[in-house]
Amino acid sequence: MEDELDEPPRRLSRAPGRSATLDLALLGLIAEVPGVSGYDLVKIFDLSMEHYWHAHPTQIYATLERMEKFGVIKRRKVAQRKRPNKRTYTITPSGERLLVEWLEAPFEGVKLKHPPLLRCRFLGHLGADGARAVLDEERFSWALHLKMYRELERKHFADGKAYRDANTMFTWFTLKRGIDWMEENIRWCDWAMAEIERNRALFPAVSMRAGLKPLIPYDEVLHGAMADAEEAEGKRRYARRKARLFK
Repeated sequence: MEDELDEPPRRLSRAPGRSATLDLALLGLIAEVPGVSGYDLVKIFDLSMEHYWHAHPTQIYATLERMEKFGVIKRRKVAQRKRPNKRTYTITPSGERLLVEWLEAPFEGVKLKHPPLLRCRFLGHLGADGARAVLDEERFSWALHLKMYRELERKHFADGKAYRDANTMFTWFTLKRGIDWMEENIRWCDWAMAEIERNRALFPAVSMRAGLKPLIPYDEVLHGAMADAEEAEGKRRYARRKARLFK
């Protein structure tokens, strides 16, 4: 690994391809399960992809409609006895081409936006106890995610179960990555909280929160009068502009 880092920077020999999007994720799932319903797509998404690509069900359904208009998937209505009709989806030849072009594209890299890490950068303003409390809460959240991923592992991949197919193997790859990431996040939180304890002398005696002035209570009568005055002033300005225009 160190020898690779010592090598001169490589240049991509190919132009960048499409960026990863929800459309492409859904194309991949529909290609794996032809005739899958929108409801089942949401369930599969939550099961195998939620830990690295979040999407709300309403966003998924809206994206499916757009993909159908673009001609990359086909929709079919299926009648069901004593149940509402369902819509099923299959990938079209143009959708297959789009999916393959994306999969074969050069490495895209990650444009990282990590809200907890951004907040961590400024936790010094909360003092040692405040910073520890934030990190302790973050650690608890990572532990909940890890518990969920371990349960998926137990149900689908425990005891050296053989892969049903190649798609199942790559599903495990992504879940394993999620498990490793959560475990690393928990280790990092433990390390960071220990560092705070070891370096309490670095923090100011009074945190930023302790110096905050109390908020002014909302006064409905006062704010209502201010709004009326602002509206009246706006009407006067409008009247003056109108008068100048029609002189």
